[in-house]
Amino acid sequence: MAAGETPTDIFKRALAHAARALAEQRELEVAFGSDGPRLANGVLTLPQPPRNASTSETASLRGQADRLALRLANHDEALHGRLRPLDAKAAEVFEAVEQARVEAHGARHLAGVRSNLNAALLTRLERTGALRNTDAERVPLAEAVALLLRERVTGERAPDGAGAMLDLVRVPLEGKAGDQLDRLAEAAGDQTAFAEALKAVLRALDLDAGDGQGDDASDDAGEDKPDPQEPEPQDDPDEDEEEAGGGEGQSMDGSSEDQGQEQERQTRPDGSQVEVDADASDTGEELAEGATPNRVESRDDGRDINAYRVFTTAHDETVDAAELCDPMELGRLRALLDQQLTQLSSVVARLANKLQRRLLAQQNRSWVFDLEEGVLDTARLTRVIVDPTAPLSFKAESESPFRDTVVTLLLDNSGSMRGRPIMVAAVCADILARTLERCGVKVEILGFTTRAWKGGQSREGWISAGKPAHPGRLNDLRHIIYKAADAPWRRAKKNLGLMMREGLLKENIDGEALQWAHGRLLARTEARRIMMVISDGSPVDDSTQSANAALYLDKHLRQVIAEIEERSPVELLAIGIGHDVTRWYRRAVTIVDVEQLAGAMTEKLAELFEATAPQGRRRKAA
Repeated sequence: MAAGETPTDIFKRALAHAARALAEQRELEVAFGSDGPRLANGVLTLPQPPRNASTSETASLRGQADRLALRLANHDEALHGRLRPLDAKAAEVFEAVEQARVEAHGARHLAGVRSNLNAALLTRLERTGALRNTDAERVPLAEAVALLLRERVTGERAPDGAGAMLDLVRVPLEGKAGDQLDRLAEAAGDQTAFAEALKAVLRALDLDAGDGQGDDASDDAGEDKPDPQEPEPQDDPDEDEEEAGGGEGQSMDGSSEDQGQEQERQTRPDGSQVEVDADASDTGEELAEGATPNRVESRDDGRDINAYRVFTTAHDETVDAAELCDPMELGRLRALLDQQLTQLSSVVARLANKLQRRLLAQQNRSWVFDLEEGVLDTARLTRVIVDPTAPLSFKAESESPFRDTVVTLLLDNSGSMRGRPIMVAAVCADILARTLERCGVKVEILGFTTRAWKGGQSREGWISAGKPAHPGRLNDLRHIIYKAADAPWRRAKKNLGLMMREGLLKENIDGEALQWAHGRLLARTEARRIMMVISDGSPVDDSTQSANAALYLDKHLRQVIAEIEERSPVELLAIGIGHDVTRWYRRAVTIVDVEQLAGAMTEKLAELFEATAPQGRRRKAA
C-alpha cells in the first residue's frame, strides 16, 4: 500500500486493472463519478464505491465494471446498430439479449466474473422493482428472454431472485421459443450469426424482427436504391450554415424560425388543425381528412415507424459541469450571475426562507425522555445533583419526518432559455438547493441540451450511411450534472455559472432527459423521490424533426411522462415558462413571466411536502 492510500483507493485501482484486462484494452480510461456506470467516448465511468461497503455492494460494483468491460471486448456497436430491429419492443428485447450474450459468453470460463455479474444483475432488477413482481404479466419480457439465454450459455440457473421472477414466465416463453433459444445459444460467439438467430426468437415471440437501421442504406453493390413505399427524408436546406446563432429563432411553443422545413397550419372539417409542409400546399395537393401530408405513418410490412429510437449514442455525453469549463472561467461566470441577479436573489431568498419555515413547521419535533445518553435533561438537574450516578437523566430529539427525501431539479438548457430565463432558473435552483439542504433534503441539479445545432456528428453519420429513412433521434445529447445529490451546496455553487456561458444552450430533447434524470433518481436509496422539470417549450431538434414523422419528439415525451406518472415511485411535476406544460404533465403549473419562477417553485415544493402521501400512491390505494 502506498503512503496515504486508503482501502477505497486500493479497491478503485484493482477495479480499473480488472476492467482493462476484461476489455483487452491496456490504455482504457476508468473513472469514478456519480453518473456511473456508463460507457461513453471510450471512458468507462463507475459509481464511487461506498466508504464502508458490504460484500454484496462491492460484488455489485465489480459486476457493473465487468459488464461494461465485456461489452467493449465482445461487442461491435456499429454492427449492433445496423442489425437492431426498428420496432421499439423488439429493439428492447434485442438490446437486452445482446447484453446477456456479451456477459454470458465473455464470462463462460470465469467463475468470479459470473458471480460479480449475478450480483450486479440482482441489484439492477431490485432497483427497477422487477424482483418484486408476483404477476407473470408484469415480468419484463426483455429481462426474461435475456435470462433464458444466460442460462443456456452458462449452464447455470439464474440467481435466486431473478430465477424466481423468470419461473413466472418460463413455461410459456420456452413453449413459444425454446428451440430458437437453443440455436441462439449456439451462436453466442459470433455477433452477426447471433443477431440473425435472434430474429427467429423475436418472430417466435410475435415481435417484429424486421431489418435493422442500416439495411436501407445501400444494396449489395453499394448503390443507394430508393424505396418505392417511402419518400426520402427531406434535406435540410440550412445544413451547411454555420452553427453560430443557430438557435436564436427557437420560440416559446417549441418551434424554430430556422428550421429546414417551413410549416403552416390547415384546418380540418372538424375544426382541428394539423401542420403541413408549405411546399406541399403550394402544389395544390389537398389535405385528406385525418392525414398529414409528406409523413409516412406505417409501412406495408407492419413496422411502426413512429416508435422512438436513436440513430447512434456514440456521441452522447453525460458530463459534470466543472469539466466543460476551466475553474477561472467558471468563477467569472458565477460572479456574473451573482451581479446580475442581486435584486432577484433577495426576492428568492425571502421565498426560500418562507419555504424553510413551512418545512420546519411540519417536523413536529418531539423529545424522547428518560434516556441513558443524549442531551442532559435540565428538568432533572435536581436528580443529577442528589445522585450523579442516577440513570435516565438524558433526552434526545426525534428525527425529522422528511429527512429521507431527494429532489431533482431538471433544467431546460435550450437556446430559447438564453438571457434572463436561464439566469432566473439558475439562481432559483441555487437558493432552493441551499434551503432544502438546511432542512435535510438532498437536491440534485441537472441540465439537458445538445452538443451541436442541427444534428452534429450523429447527423453526419446518418448522411454517410446514405440517409436511411426514419432514423430516429439525430443529434448528440449533452446531459449536465450541475450538482449531484450527495455533493454539498458550497462545492457545487460555482457550477451553476456555467449556464451563463455563451454557446452552451442549444436544442432540447426532453424525453430522453427525463429518462436520464428518472434513472438517477431510481438509483437513490431515499424513500421519497421528487423530480421538478423547468422548461419553456416543447422538444425541439431540427435534425430529428426533419427526418422523422410529425411530432416525433413530442410523442416520445408524452410516453415517458405517462410511464413515470403511472408506474414510477418518483413524484413528477413541471413548471412551464410562457408555455402550457399541463398538456403533458399531470401535475404542472404555467407561469407567464420568468419573474414568477421563484414563487412557483417554492409553492409547488411546499405543496408536495405538505401532502400526506404522493398523489400516485393515493390513487392506487383508492
